Amino acid sequence: MKEIKSKITDDDTTPVQGYGWNELAQLYSPGLSISAQNKQLLRWITKNTQLSNDLTRDGWVKGNHRLTPRQVRTIFFHIGEP
Repeated sequence: MKEIKSKITDDDTTPVQGYGWNELAQLYSPGLSISAQNKQLLRWITKNTQLSNDLTRDGWVKGNHRLTPRQVRTIFFHIGEP
């Protein structure tokens, strides 16, 4: 399994930048398999109606492989930083 390097900075915050879906999912759930990481992130988004609505407003569509910095900021706002 390909390990993605942590994007934690010196001040222990995760930078708001564009992420691949798998990359962000791994930051949130590092102990799970890749498939489980992706499903967990999607579950959190779909169960949080406000987050889902805000991401849709920001241009997110289920199945997108890339998240924009704005979409990442929205996720961080609703479920916190990884």
